[in-house]
Amino acid sequence: MLKFKLLSLVLYLSGFLAFILIAIILILSGFIFLPLFYGSVKICCRFMMASLLLWPKIRGEFPSDGTYIIMMNHSSFLDVFIFPLIPKGAWTGITAVENFKIPVFSSIIKRIQAIPIERKNRQAAFESIKKAEDVLKQGIHIGILPEGTRPLDGKMRELKKGGFHMAINTNTAILPVGVSGAYSFKPKDRWWMKPGSISINIGAPTNVSEYSDLGINGLKNKVETKIKELLGESHEIK
Repeated sequence: MLKFKLLSLVLYLSGFLAFILIAIILILSGFIFLPLFYGSVKICCRFMMASLLLWPKIRGEFPSDGTYIIMMNHSSFLDVFIFPLIPKGAWTGITAVENFKIPVFSSIIKRIQAIPIERKNRQAAFESIKKAEDVLKQGIHIGILPEGTRPLDGKMRELKKGGFHMAINTNTAILPVGVSGAYSFKPKDRWWMKPGSISINIGAPTNVSEYSDLGINGLKNKVETKIKELLGESHEIK
């Protein structure tokens, strides 16, 4: 454990320096030419994770056509660097309103039309979902971490229903993604890091023709089960 604590001090420094560099690249590319941002962000995120001695591996293929709501388990602060490796084409995400107060990071997420959400304000959350539906109609993928917050034990939490309402309202397929390895790198309640590999497992998209039969709860349970399967967890729904 001591070696990981000592190594972590070095990784915090290397990660900070890498973040400053990629932030400059992404802000410049985003404001100069947005397609350049989407082209460079994958390289930048891999560089960021390499600075932390992390090696992401993608299993499965992102669909080559269509617009998707991408639902991924929320296991680590690394999710912001993991998610951009998944989609093809333009994308954005639904993120906590507090993230729009973070210097540098807020400039990037505003540029890609990220949607702020206040989970404790029901009316504001509903309005955010409506904004996200408008973005989907532009052909832009939307990423959601439907658990809402990171778990302390590494086990996936029950998914919130907002994204499923969005999927049914817009008749958009959901692409489930299970990420493993990010939690063990640094749990929410531990300061030191443990480098290693991260597995990004992309599942098959949902069939929109089933939505009317499944309803909100049926669709939520189906996606929840699939993400847990991609994680290798027990998929018993409580």
